[in-house]
Amino acid sequence: MAVGSKMSTEKIMHSKNRFQDTSRGVIQDTENSKEWLPKDSYGDLGKWMTWQESMDYIFMMNQVYAGGHADWRVPSKEEVLQLYDETLAQKDWEDNEIHIASLFVSGCSHYLWTSEKNDEGQVLRIDLRTKDLEFVAPTIREHHGARLVRNYKE
Repeated sequence: MAVGSKMSTEKIMHSKNRFQDTSRGVIQDTENSKEWLPKDSYGDLGKWMTWQESMDYIFMMNQVYAGGHADWRVPSKEEVLQLYDETLAQKDWEDNEIHIASLFVSGCSHYLWTSEKNDEGQVLRIDLRTKDLEFVAPTIREHHGARLVRNYKE
């Protein structure tokens, strides 16, 4: 086996193993000390969300103590880039490939809101199909959702 092939296989196995399902119904990223809800807002409610609607969704999920916690939020730019991994594959709502762990529920949105805003009031989103980052108006709804994250300590 070529050294490059062995290293690529090891990276893929590490990427797949770093996300772990927990008994509390959350997905743990063991490499980055994060927990993620397995469904995004689209998978949970079946509708697209503006950035403000995503904030309302966070409030609701914290009220119901999702996964046993009340400190869920939308990810930062850094966190959403940690979620994206080109070696991983899951299917979005259109059955297109997105690059997140297969433990996450399929049929999700491919655009995710982040917590980052620019001086014009636009919000940063990521396209989980391509890893493209773009600031857009927070009033855009179509194909957008929120995937909630929290920090965890072992």
